[in-house]
Amino acid sequence: MSIYEYNEEYVKKTLFEDGYENGYDTGKFETLVNNVESAMKNFNIDLEKACNGLGVSVTEYTNAKAKIQNK
Repeated sequence: MSIYEYNEEYVKKTLFEDGYENGYDTGKFETLVNNVESAMKNFNIDLEKACNGLGVSVTEYTNAKAKIQNK
């Protein structure tokens, strides 16, 4: 790409959308982890029961927790 083909608006829009998506995904993962951990604490139940009660698998929980720890 030459300097004459540079489209600043396109670059800004693309970077904004990428950042928004990353932030949205991180928020979803944090919410899932917080909900599972709150259920475990408040109802004094184990991880499997908390996940089942919230309609997620233990694998989804562990993947979400790993993703927010690696951000």
